[in-house]
Amino acid sequence: MVNGYGARVAMLQAWAAHDADTFRVFTETARKNGVDPFRARVLDVGCGSNAPMSVLLHSAGATVTGIDAYIGHRWGLGFKPSRYLAYLHEAGALKTLRKLAGEFTYDRHYYTTLAEKTGLTLTEKNLDLRKGDVHSVPIPDGSIDLVHSNATWEHVPDVAEANRQIARVLQPGGLAYIEIHLFPSLSGGHDLPWIVPGKIELGDVKPWQHLRNPTWQAPVYLNRLRERDYDRLFRSTPNLEIVEWRTEYTEGEQLLTDEIRQALPGYSDEELTKRSIIVVARRV
Repeated sequence: MVNGYGARVAMLQAWAAHDADTFRVFTETARKNGVDPFRARVLDVGCGSNAPMSVLLHSAGATVTGIDAYIGHRWGLGFKPSRYLAYLHEAGALKTLRKLAGEFTYDRHYYTTLAEKTGLTLTEKNLDLRKGDVHSVPIPDGSIDLVHSNATWEHVPDVAEANRQIARVLQPGGLAYIEIHLFPSLSGGHDLPWIVPGKIELGDVKPWQHLRNPTWQAPVYLNRLRERDYDRLFRSTPNLEIVEWRTEYTEGEQLLTDEIRQALPGYSDEELTKRSIIVVARRV
């Protein structure tokens, strides 16, 4: 279990290192497919409250728009009080003060590590971050060269419409890079205390309990789609052609027992241990 100041800092540093690696793989993939990520018009879908990919791409020279249901602040890049007004209205003064104190304490560790790992001087000056919904992306048709999304598609109720929106905003020849955390995986229930790839910590969560327990409830919305469902939905999206489909991470091989296999006869070992996939698609 991640407890205490030191453990919390270590977790944030691990996430920053992971996000830096994600940035490297994403930019290498874009270049390999003919798009310069640092000169591109980029849409970062589900950018997250701290918007790491948006901040990194913006700092490297790209023209970036990040959208998310919640757009937060970035303490390590300068405090902006206006960003807390909505939270103050929704949650009240006490929770807002606690949020401020916690984020002030920890954010600098995350962004310091992120800058060190990427070699970039991070800035959010003039960065375009918007509250938005992937089902109705607030971007004109054909205005984007490169779409990035990390760990968002599993939270999308209507994946078919999200795919159509991506195809709509991309210019012909534009590229989409979609990372998806798969529901059947060990951490696919989003209920583990630590889910940084490469480190498994179950706490009191039983392996694959989200698949084995019919009364289990997800802590966040999950569409529960399997890889084969995503494959069908991407392949049926008009004007979007898959150019690469690869496994990103695997996990839990050492925890997979014959008892679990027998309890989950509809799932293969590969499906249960495949944590995430990357879908690279081109607008045609």
